[in-house]
Amino acid sequence: MNIKGFLLGSIVFCCIGVLHPVVIVAEYHFGKRIWRLFFTAGIMLALLSLLIRGVVGSIIVGTVGFSLLWSAHEVCEQHKRVLAGHARRNPKRNYENLMLLILPLSSGDMQFSGIIVGAATLLIIKLGHDSVIKAEYYFGKRIWLAYLLVGLAALAASLFIESLVISVIHSLFGFTSLWGIIEVIEQEKRVAKGWFPKHPKRESQKIKTTTRSF
Repeated sequence: MNIKGFLLGSIVFCCIGVLHPVVIVAEYHFGKRIWRLFFTAGIMLALLSLLIRGVVGSIIVGTVGFSLLWSAHEVCEQHKRVLAGHARRNPKRNYENLMLLILPLSSGDMQFSGIIVGAATLLIIKLGHDSVIKAEYYFGKRIWLAYLLVGLAALAASLFIESLVISVIHSLFGFTSLWGIIEVIEQEKRVAKGWFPKHPKRESQKIKTTTRSF
């Protein structure tokens, strides 16, 4: 079994989880202008991953870099949520108006593993985010079972794939699918609050069921 892919996928997933509250705190204290810091750091780490000799180090640095690039986008989205009243404002702000990473560098061929996995991370996060909204809209929160099965299958597959890069991508996809279970349940709550549109057919079925019960 290739346990490295599974472990690296879990590390990347934890990195994404850590950056989520970091984005919220950063926007709260510094506003959306902090996106430039996330973007710059993301570009620097993505480029650095090309020069790291080891595959594991390149993958970790590359995925952190692309996660930071996604965080730059999320800071702007968080600012919109704050303005819409969906997140807490900083009362001190008017809404109207690095540590050095020492790693062995390659002097020869570039290491593309980090860039590949980093780009895959960005794509998986984006697709996961969009799929949760669509899945809840058409199927409701009961779709969580599909996320569970897909996530477990992807994690299991990552243990038997020899290629480390492909194994990491499968592992990351698996962990993201498992996280999708929580997001589908949260999405239903967001729909109930009126932040996202309700599916008209499911709403009418709910009304019919309530009428029959009377």
